[in-house]
Amino acid sequence: MLDSKQLDKEISGKINEIIDDIIKIRRTIHQNPELGYEEYQTSELVARKLESYGIKVARGVGGTGVVGLLAGAKPGKTLLLRADMDALPIQEETGLPFASKVPGKMHACGHDIHTSVLLGAARVLSLYRDRIYGNIKFMFQPAEECSPTGGAKKMIEDGVLENPKVDFAVALHVWPDLQVGQLGFKTGPVSARSDRIFLRVLGKSGHASAPHQGVDAIVASAQVISSLQTIISRRINPRDSVVITIGRIQGGDRYNVICDKVEMEGTVRIMSPGYDDKIPELIRQAGEGAAASVGARFEMDYINGYPMTINDEALTKKVEDLIKKSLGEGAIKEIPLDAGGEDFSFVSQKVPSVYIKLGSSLPVSSEDVGFIPLHNSRVIFDEGCISVGIKTFGIAALGLLSEQEEKHGE
Repeated sequence: MLDSKQLDKEISGKINEIIDDIIKIRRTIHQNPELGYEEYQTSELVARKLESYGIKVARGVGGTGVVGLLAGAKPGKTLLLRADMDALPIQEETGLPFASKVPGKMHACGHDIHTSVLLGAARVLSLYRDRIYGNIKFMFQPAEECSPTGGAKKMIEDGVLENPKVDFAVALHVWPDLQVGQLGFKTGPVSARSDRIFLRVLGKSGHASAPHQGVDAIVASAQVISSLQTIISRRINPRDSVVITIGRIQGGDRYNVICDKVEMEGTVRIMSPGYDDKIPELIRQAGEGAAASVGARFEMDYINGYPMTINDEALTKKVEDLIKKSLGEGAIKEIPLDAGGEDFSFVSQKVPSVYIKLGSSLPVSSEDVGFIPLHNSRVIFDEGCISVGIKTFGIAALGLLSEQEEKHGE
């Protein structure tokens, strides 16, 4: 095996040779976004590219998922590298020359970047098959944005972690909080448990001029929303972290009619262990009490979503050390636990895993330029992060599998 400096130089050269093609792929995917479990064009593009790299392909895994298998020349363990492919139901407002051509759909979470990065990594790593001890699986999954029925879980049910059995996994996600060239690492929990709540407040309709003859579900829902916030401020240990957000509320038919039904939808994000069962009960207590105080009824459906993504401590340290040797000490940034949900969590429950944040912003030189977060109609990811992502996957894969070479050589 090449020494680390020589390997780094060689991989950088190969990335430079292919980066223009990979960026073209990214822009094609960006212009043609597909929502969860509708990634037909994207998955076919991915499958054809993998086949052109000489990689064995399985289509239709977990719905519209694609799995590529690169078998090394020598026996060893199996590493999984993962990317998600789905877009969001957002109307793009970036003004980019390759902006979405599909009304109401946009790659606002950077999954087009993830897909192109993993394709680039597959192309580079395919050139090293004679030096790979073991196997590399390339997991292109659908529907990460479709909690609680995300594509990772369905791909696991379809056997993505078997035949050959996966021993460890690595994933990355673009992160506008970090600059291009920076990579965010954290051991232990790295993303929150992400659940969904569907709430209903039931009252009694009547004329707006005679509120005493009805039960106003809108007033009751306001009480419920306020009561939910006291769960965080008064029922949760201040040292722990939980978020309850109501993102949608709908009720009422006419300005002069007492509303008899309000529906709300929201999310719960749990970032501290021990609250999985406690939070649903606290929401039920708060909702029923607040609604009853004005004569209304409260109903709730609590849907378990994605669990916490857990970064294995030993594996994270190995990958971090490999990246430091390649990109330098300054490339590594310690990041806090993220309140976002992530269905790579299902993989991290099964095998030791590392989930990395990929810096995707350039330094802001003007105070007039505001920070644009993920899931925003105007978010733009600097394409310089693509080569960094490819290199991260490549160095991690070859570095982790080279450990097995050393053992075989002993």
